[in-house]
Amino acid sequence: MRRLIYIFPFLWIGLGIWLFLASPDLDQLVRERGQFDIPDNYQTAVTADILAENEGASGEEILLVYVEDDGFTEDQLNSVEDTLNDFPEEIQGFPVVDITSPFENEESSALISDDETTLMAVITLDMTLNDVPTVRPDVEAAALNEEVETFVSGEAIIEDDVIISSEEGLATTEIITVVFVITILLFVFRSVVAPLVPLVTVGAAYFITIPVVSFMIDGWDFPVSNFTQIFIVAILFGIGTDYCILLLNRFKEELAKQDNRVTAVKETYRAVGPTVFSSALTGFIGFAAIGLADFDLYQSAAGVAVGIVLLVLALVVWVPVAMLLLGEKIFWPSKRALEDTDSRIWKGLGKFSFVRPGWTSLILIALLVPSFLFYEQRLSFHSLDEIGSDFESVEAIEIVSDRFGVGHSFPVKVVMESEEPWNQSEMLPVIEQVSQQVSMIEEVEEVRSFSRPDGETVEEFSIPYLMGEAADGTEEMEEGLEEIIDGLNELSENLREEQDATDEAADGAADLAEGSAELQEGLNESADGLEESAAGARELAAAQGNIAEEMAGIQGAIAEIAQNPALDPQTAGTLEELSGGLNELETGLQETAGGTNELAEGQEEIQNGISEAAAGQTEISDGQTDLAEGFSDIGEAFVEIADAVDEIAEGTEEILEGMEEVNELLDEIASQPAHPLEGFYVPAEAFEDDEMDELTSAFTTPNELVTTLDVVLAIDPYSNAAMDTVNEIDEQIARALSEWPDEFRYSLGGLPATNADLAEISDQDFYRTAAIMLSGIFLVLVVMLRSLIMPVYILASLIGTYIISMAVTELIFVTILGYPGISWAVPFFGFVMLMALGVDYSIFLMGRFAENMKDHSVHDALLGAMTKIGTVILSAAIILAGTFGAMMPSGVLSLVQIGTLVLTGLLLYAFVMLPLFIPLMVRLFGENNWLPFKAPGRK
Repeated sequence: MRRLIYIFPFLWIGLGIWLFLASPDLDQLVRERGQFDIPDNYQTAVTADILAENEGASGEEILLVYVEDDGFTEDQLNSVEDTLNDFPEEIQGFPVVDITSPFENEESSALISDDETTLMAVITLDMTLNDVPTVRPDVEAAALNEEVETFVSGEAIIEDDVIISSEEGLATTEIITVVFVITILLFVFRSVVAPLVPLVTVGAAYFITIPVVSFMIDGWDFPVSNFTQIFIVAILFGIGTDYCILLLNRFKEELAKQDNRVTAVKETYRAVGPTVFSSALTGFIGFAAIGLADFDLYQSAAGVAVGIVLLVLALVVWVPVAMLLLGEKIFWPSKRALEDTDSRIWKGLGKFSFVRPGWTSLILIALLVPSFLFYEQRLSFHSLDEIGSDFESVEAIEIVSDRFGVGHSFPVKVVMESEEPWNQSEMLPVIEQVSQQVSMIEEVEEVRSFSRPDGETVEEFSIPYLMGEAADGTEEMEEGLEEIIDGLNELSENLREEQDATDEAADGAADLAEGSAELQEGLNESADGLEESAAGARELAAAQGNIAEEMAGIQGAIAEIAQNPALDPQTAGTLEELSGGLNELETGLQETAGGTNELAEGQEEIQNGISEAAAGQTEISDGQTDLAEGFSDIGEAFVEIADAVDEIAEGTEEILEGMEEVNELLDEIASQPAHPLEGFYVPAEAFEDDEMDELTSAFTTPNELVTTLDVVLAIDPYSNAAMDTVNEIDEQIARALSEWPDEFRYSLGGLPATNADLAEISDQDFYRTAAIMLSGIFLVLVVMLRSLIMPVYILASLIGTYIISMAVTELIFVTILGYPGISWAVPFFGFVMLMALGVDYSIFLMGRFAENMKDHSVHDALLGAMTKIGTVILSAAIILAGTFGAMMPSGVLSLVQIGTLVLTGLLLYAFVMLPLFIPLMVRLFGENNWLPFKAPGRK
């Protein structure tokens, strides 16, 4: 049976070779699937869904930046325009759904810098982040322009460069890890053979783990990221070496006590096998708990749990074979191979903690209190810091920030959905109201929308501009009214002159017999004058009717504007009063026109009578007396008509005065300064313009039910302030749409909104995963240690170590190196690593402590355990810390910070917290450390 154990390594090698040859390439899987996705219930995912549901340009945006430091020439601009016009409609099967460039229309001129040295274009492809590696080479080839410097960037490209950087650093990390492990093992065992055991064991586990994880990613859609492989390397080499050191160290002890190596191997696995298994189980629980996170980036570290399972199998397959084959030769050429290697450091620290509990407490307080007080939890979402300016994608963003403004590279995108099309006169004021409300935020530089395509409100659609146009119309009406008044005055004078003529005719009636010919002539002159007066009255009536019709049109327009929902109540009320006044004026003019027509009819009747009198000259001599009386009546009628004309003139002057007041009011509205209450109105005929069609295409989805707004920030879009601004934008939009709570649906997108979602996701996943992980580790410790007390202070020691380590990491990278904060993923991964790995050392110590309790007091059992296990733990901590330190050359800031955090935490735990805090707690509780159970060895 014992001989079968030698077969397993060969089976392992055969299985590993088959898996290596058959499995997909993990590096390629990381490139294709390693980008993270926001869960569906967060705002940026909702934004993408709204666009997709309404035929919008959803997908990933690629930023193209063209640079000519001396300024573009006309030929260069034409060349870039040709490059964009010739851009493929499809790349690797992914449609190019939209191209935004400065050549589309006049409003797109904002995509060229003021100094005309830099030009931006945005290409939207219907793809996901995971498709970027597939399309990137073709996009770069299609975007290339030989005449100017060309950059390809954008959020998706930057994330791809982060993966590339981490892949390049992985090879360096692996080499450093192997060299470091060998060096430490040579120092620990003073043997050239012993280091080979953990290297072969861990290498075998790693050789199997990578293909297995690749199959799970390819076949089961297992989460993966640029963190996956580098974490597997660091953790497997770290804890694998730790477990091998523990096993080899105990094997060395057993060789000195047992008669043969077979018994020594059995005793080794009997004594520390449960400890190794418990340690591996806590690590497995920790990394398996990550799989319960919502965020796929966090889930991607769950691959480590697979590696831990295979590592435990490797410890059973490879290490016993090495022990049985080599025996004492494992420790060759050390002459003191089987002698005890007690830890003087841990023995001294343990005694100090037992003898000087007060000073020990002060030391721990001196470490913990400043960390609690000065750790500010400053997180950074600045992806550009992850890889630095060596990548062209980062250089492009820096150029855009320098020449356009810091917020122009990644604006906040707002989408608003309605049941009605947005390209209507009653809908655009809603867009303008939202744009105006958002633009009032201090951190917002400009808002580009349907109502303000270049960041400024379209002047022709503002109420002041429209009122100015109305004022021009009323001014023309004033001029017409003044002409009418002049005509009325002239008519009055003519009528009074006609009265004098009729008086003369009456005086001459007595002399008709002597001058009938003269009478005939006078009557004809009177008839002609009356005919002229009647015609003038008719013209006057027609002019008054026309004025009334024009006034009715103006009154209707003003009434329509007054109903605009974008107007504030005061302005709307003023316009309604103006509309009512104009309506009364229009009614008065209609009545005056009727009176003027009656005047004309009376004049025509008089003229007909005079004509009949002139025609009946033969009868005049018979009715001279009647004729004299008729002339007298005619004279009185002329006076009455003249008086009526004077009244009409006075009424027209009153109309003129009213129009002057209207004009003054319109001028006042037109000249008001721009402010949030100025109003916005788009006449229906404006939509007949081709330019409106271009705006509709640029700022709405094809079905016209969703409109988009680009909010350009005046601050760094990667900053925490930008994330706060996203929340403020959300609040302002809600406030702007408060009058229509159920009519519109909106959501936010863009880089700042994505980072805001990441912050929320990170917090929620951190607390949930931490709770699950701590609960699982607590249960394992309770079962292993048979105590409810020790698991509590062990976890407390780990949490304290984490806080101190975070404070130190923040001090290094924020205070000293000047970064805006710790990368947002670092606290999560750092916590998981420290909890899962640090607890191993507690298990190593407490397992040996429980073993010693069978024959010793609490004091002696713990000091003995610390003396024997101290070298193992210190060596293991240095190796594990070193494997994480090997992340430093990765070139990815978050990995460097995670490495710094874990390295600091493990060394702090191994040299301070574990040898000082744990003895302090053990001394405090004594025999009660195992409550509610009994101490080992006690009846």
